[in-house]
Amino acid sequence: MAKMSNTMIALCTAAIGAVYATGYVATLPTEAQSTATQSHKDRVQIQQPSSTIGEEAPPSAPQQTTSSTYKDGTYYGEGMNRIGSVQVAVTIKGDKITAVDITNCDTHYSQSYIDDLPNQVVASQSSDVDVVSGATLSTEDFQTAVDNALQQAMNS
Repeated sequence: MAKMSNTMIALCTAAIGAVYATGYVATLPTEAQSTATQSHKDRVQIQQPSSTIGEEAPPSAPQQTTSSTYKDGTYYGEGMNRIGSVQVAVTIKGDKITAVDITNCDTHYSQSYIDDLPNQVVASQSSDVDVVSGATLSTEDFQTAVDNALQQAMNS
């Protein structure tokens, strides 16, 4: 049996990876594809190069002040993907996230994996929480659900 060259091994590996990635994306529900893409875009931050010596820094934009971002109340959101869904209730009082409850967790992994995430949202006042190792998709479902609820609180 002839030995395969390293180039041929690399090409085969790349082809298999491309086929796998295409199949994975193609099997996601359409809503999950757009949510995953938007979620990824929201998390990517483009860093501006710092100014060099002798270069003037561009003027900073004036800061806008708003009276409040969120309207008081309890708002519900859901995040879902191929492993299931997570539903949350987010309570807003005085423009602050005061409580987050997981109202339903129907994912491949037990809810116990993500039970600490509501406390992180309240502490950080954001859906930007630590990703739970081994339950990444459940964490992303939770984040999407919180984002959906916060979007409702802003639009109310």
